[in-house]
Amino acid sequence: MRIALIEPDLRHAEIVGRLLFAGGHACHHFSASAPFLAGAAREFFDLLVTDAFCGDAAAEDVIARVREVLPGLPVVVLMTSPRESELVATLQAGADDCLAKPARGPEMLARIDALMRRAGIRRPRNRAREMFGEYAFDAGRSVVSFRGQSVALTPKELQFALLLFTNMSRAVSRAHILETVWSRRRDVKSRTLDTHASRIRTKLELRPEFGYTLVPLYGYGYRLDQIPVEKADGADKAPANERFVETL
Repeated sequence: MRIALIEPDLRHAEIVGRLLFAGGHACHHFSASAPFLAGAAREFFDLLVTDAFCGDAAAEDVIARVREVLPGLPVVVLMTSPRESELVATLQAGADDCLAKPARGPEMLARIDALMRRAGIRRPRNRAREMFGEYAFDAGRSVVSFRGQSVALTPKELQFALLLFTNMSRAVSRAHILETVWSRRRDVKSRTLDTHASRIRTKLELRPEFGYTLVPLYGYGYRLDQIPVEKADGADKAPANERFVETL
């Protein structure tokens, strides 16, 4: 899961980053809200964890601006010995949860997991078999079965496809894809990702006539959509003598 962290205290940011990494998350640190907001306009994040003071603004003010850029983004605010009135004000400003600072690993990870469940954030699960409608993913054999056939994928194609199916109808950024499939390698060329997307589209027959479209989002990433399958011409038309019925 991609988690953004706004923390002016570099020492505490390092601690939180290590805790999140230990919990299986990718942490992207920002020392203030301005660079985060600039990055959020083009990046994909599942969650924002921020200090009560973001280095250049209070968390209450930043939350409103965040929701303009990334609507629905869950926000957790870190607070040092807050008074009840401060907690209430932060939650009323739109925070989804508040955590004591310095962060305590097990509690923070448990609260983040609970928040993600409530928010419906989707990420590929670590299971040998996954089902998405008629598509059955067998990670152990790197095979996908659908419509009476089985297709072999490369490990990276399988991870890419799982990420798309897990986030059906949700835009997935290139950064998120690279981070999930290529482990954040910076030497992966853009056309490599596009080539894999094209192969997945072909191998899994993600075409409108089969009820799916894999859409490239210019400058951002990809989105897999499930769409209604159009009926053959005339299949949904009534006979000519039954199209118009006069009622009295």
